[in-house]
Amino acid sequence: MGATWDIEAPQVNEVVQTVGGHVGGDDGEGGLVAKIETFGGHVEDAGTAAASGPIGTALEEFVTEYGQTLQSMVLKTAAAINGCVKATGYYLEGNLQMAADAQSNADNIDSLDL
Repeated sequence: MGATWDIEAPQVNEVVQTVGGHVGGDDGEGGLVAKIETFGGHVEDAGTAAASGPIGTALEEFVTEYGQTLQSMVLKTAAAINGCVKATGYYLEGNLQMAADAQSNADNIDSLDL
């Protein structure tokens, strides 16, 4: 494992709570998660309000080009938070190998329950 760890769980918890609040809100359904879910509708409303074919087309192309990237950004952030929590838990239990494994898998979005 090479590197040594010196984790202070209260500080990790503070950071995780702050970042988690930005990503999922207080209830897990707000924050960036909610913004991404309503993003397409808001862009569509903006296109309608602009009452301009070229602007509507540009907004539609933007969503097509970047919509999936924005969703992936939220999922990766959630995966990082989840991995951090798991790694810290294993560290506190004294299982440094599982902590290292959790840390190295922190970018895996396949197992997220979102």
